[in-house]
Amino acid sequence: MYVHLTAHSAYSLQEGLALPSELAQAAAADGMTALGLTDHRLLTGAVEFVTACQVCGIQPVLGLEIDLDVGRLVLLAENLAGWANLCRLSSALMLRDVPEAACPPDLLDRHNPGLIAIGGSGLGENWLAKIKSIFSGRSYLAMQSPAQSLGDSHLARRLGLPLVVTHPVYMLTPEQAGLLTTLTAVRLNVQVEKIPPGAAAPEGCWFVGSREMEARFRSFPQAVKATDEIASRCNFNLPLHQPHLPTIPLPPGLTAAGYLRRKAFEGARQIYGELTPEVEARLNHELEVISGMGYEPIFLIVEEILEYARQTGVPYSSRGSAASSLVAHCLGITSPDPLRLNLFFERFLNPARTTLPDIDINGFLSARVGSAHQHGYGDHRYSSS
Repeated sequence: MYVHLTAHSAYSLQEGLALPSELAQAAAADGMTALGLTDHRLLTGAVEFVTACQVCGIQPVLGLEIDLDVGRLVLLAENLAGWANLCRLSSALMLRDVPEAACPPDLLDRHNPGLIAIGGSGLGENWLAKIKSIFSGRSYLAMQSPAQSLGDSHLARRLGLPLVVTHPVYMLTPEQAGLLTTLTAVRLNVQVEKIPPGAAAPEGCWFVGSREMEARFRSFPQAVKATDEIASRCNFNLPLHQPHLPTIPLPPGLTAAGYLRRKAFEGARQIYGELTPEVEARLNHELEVISGMGYEPIFLIVEEILEYARQTGVPYSSRGSAASSLVAHCLGITSPDPLRLNLFFERFLNPARTTLPDIDINGFLSARVGSAHQHGYGDHRYSSS
């Protein structure tokens, strides 16, 4: 059965209309077993999309649409390694001075493992050959129009690329075409009648049913079947609601737990001089809880941020429940002495806590570490205030 691999949600900012949940519901209502989300440059809707697909009982296919200098390229994640590369690509593209600029080939070279590439004939033979080389055994030529299907077939044969039928989805029904046109005008800041050619979504980009798609391309059953085959290759579970903290550089021979312990005891000796049994017992207790929950990177990351702030003269001050941690105090993260002030570590962190802790640093530099990891992106968030 045909399944849509190139749907765009409202997270394709001012390009798509439907919410991820609406797309998932449309696919389920049509009887599709899978659905691909390929928002333009952004992965913002991925978690919402996966959750909605799980509710609807269909398989989510996670993807990304990126800009090349001659058109757009669709990338789909085969596995978690591919998902990680989608995240890296999206971040690298959006952090540039001009996010709309074309993706350079070297970025695809670095971040292609675990990804399937689908390019249209509009990319030209040179780019398609380059894509085939970069995504060895993981590249397809998109067949989108029955009127161009014969030409696409000849091109695929010349390049040695398998064909796959795709249909860009930007809205749910044909009746939403006027609304989509208005949204395009808003995005471009022009009047509707002055939208440049090629700037709007393709004509007919509503959610076409699978049976109609199969009928349109009945002369190319293998290209239709390829949609389901690709979806099967992209079947993996995105680990949601699990903390995924960054991997941090460590001295040779040390684990994160051992490195944090060394830093904590070194800091304690600088603060207290000779360590009393009370200080040692409190440090050991806190380190045991932190290690048991796998939160060493949180402390080490914030300590590194603040060390940079100290070296560069950035003023800061700590606040919140992290002041109850002796480990945080010994790392120079917090100022109050929790022993002298009789502050209980459990107010900040205890084994019964089910959410990641927050370490709040106020001032010119503000670091809030913890909540950004809730959905498994493996990134961390810093904001200035």
